[in-house]
Amino acid sequence: MPEEHEKSGIAIQRLNRVPVSTPSLGMKSHVRMVKFTFFNFISHSKMIPAATLLLLLLGLPPLGMILSGHALPPHLTLLPIPTQPGPASLSWPIFAILSILLFGTLGIFLWRYANTRFQGASHPPSRRQFPWWGWMAGGWMGCAWIIAWAHFSWFQGLQPHTFPLLWCGYIVLINAFTFFRTGRCLLVNQPKFFMKLFVLSAGFWWVFEYLNQFVNNWHYLGMTVTHPASATVWMTIAFSTVLPAVLGTYEYLASFTQAKAPFEDWFRIPTVSAPSTGWLLCSLGGFGLLMIGLWPTLLFSLLWIAPLLIMLGIQNIRGNPTILTPLAEGNWVSVVLAAQAALICGALWEMWNVYSLVHWEYSIPYVHAFRIGEMPVLGYAGYVPFGLECLAVTELFYGTLPWNQASPESSHRGIG
Repeated sequence: MPEEHEKSGIAIQRLNRVPVSTPSLGMKSHVRMVKFTFFNFISHSKMIPAATLLLLLLGLPPLGMILSGHALPPHLTLLPIPTQPGPASLSWPIFAILSILLFGTLGIFLWRYANTRFQGASHPPSRRQFPWWGWMAGGWMGCAWIIAWAHFSWFQGLQPHTFPLLWCGYIVLINAFTFFRTGRCLLVNQPKFFMKLFVLSAGFWWVFEYLNQFVNNWHYLGMTVTHPASATVWMTIAFSTVLPAVLGTYEYLASFTQAKAPFEDWFRIPTVSAPSTGWLLCSLGGFGLLMIGLWPTLLFSLLWIAPLLIMLGIQNIRGNPTILTPLAEGNWVSVVLAAQAALICGALWEMWNVYSLVHWEYSIPYVHAFRIGEMPVLGYAGYVPFGLECLAVTELFYGTLPWNQASPESSHRGIG
């Protein structure tokens, strides 16, 4: 008897949890159930976020062109190597307005840095010797630099492939500088993570090459490899150095207290971690990619902004912290250092590009003036969101970055 009463009580409780079968309440319950199921599916599946990201990045720009009635780019492919220039132009009013906005924003950060008082040294004096492998990397990079610019006849066969030689030297060298200052670096202490960066980096940059087909902002010259498969392999090797270079530079900058202190407690943006923020970011990023297909010349800069918004949105929807999460507490360090790291690497990319046999040139609408290297001066602003994208894509696929894993509340696993 007691068991029967217990079973009947459980049955009554279950019946009480069933929604009243009125049309309005039933519909609301169904909608809530669908939202809950979809949210859990997105949050806990590892493949769905990656598939969603690729679907949006690869599908929305051509969809925008189709909707606008424009023809798709000729020879549209997943792994393009552009060799023809796009439309370059100069509008002085637009150039002036963007210059005021960009340099005004830069001035705010420089003012913050200049008005912060530092206490103590940037880092305790190191008693370590500079590692031997760092000296070797510096020598390697120097030799690769000479070979890249001198165009020796005896090196003619490998002359088009000096880019990865240069950047492998830089990547090891910047890790050596970090190790010398802190006793730790990605290369020594996180070798598995370090090697995985090369794999992710190759696919990461190929996505931007794909998107460039719609805006045609850069193209390559001096390509001597005639077989498409060989050219793709060599370009993939070159692209694999992007993330290790930027993240290695980020880690080195993070060893300086002066670089971090001004931005550890600045103005707060509490809404960056709100659940609705993720959906808003994904929507804005997706809309931006769609608009690239509609007006590629006018909205070419969205190529660097829209993917970042989508990646941050996906992380937020999954309930994971993003590089913007610390902004809720006024901590801008990750944002500032990521931008600085990309600008440093960007300056080196553009410098080493100038006299190399295989190099790239730009075709930037409205602001194609005052080139530094091959890049118009305002084009360097694109490295700012690109630096954030480097951190965002790494956290999305591989989880919390190694130097942030000390704080449990910000640790999470990626989808890779």
